[in-house]
Amino acid sequence: MQLDDRPIRNARRNADDSIDLELNHPEWGWIPFTASPVDPEIHGRVIYARAVRGEAGAVAPYEPPPPPSDEELAAQVRAERDQRLAQTDWTQLPDVPQATRERWAEYRQALRDITLQDGFPAAVQWPEPPN
Repeated sequence: MQLDDRPIRNARRNADDSIDLELNHPEWGWIPFTASPVDPEIHGRVIYARAVRGEAGAVAPYEPPPPPSDEELAAQVRAERDQRLAQTDWTQLPDVPQATRERWAEYRQALRDITLQDGFPAAVQWPEPPN
């Protein structure tokens, strides 16, 4: 199946110089496609050259994504915290020595208190786990 001569539209440049666009596939209709000048497949390089020539209309410039919102940052920090807590759950089992449980309990509490830090969620100081 020949894809390099199919209609293309809505081209937008990526940070790596590839171009995202839509390609009119003969079976599936308009599908997303990323064309690259270094694509290992010839049709990818041909479609890239066609997009650069303007066959998909003007190629929209690359626009970096907006920075994450405070809500998104907070969710990322909480997910990291939850993962760190889960990795230390074993430290609180009854067959772990009391001294070890206490050391790790302090660390785990510091993880839970991460959201109380000044600068949360943009600037977080992660506690050091005990030795």
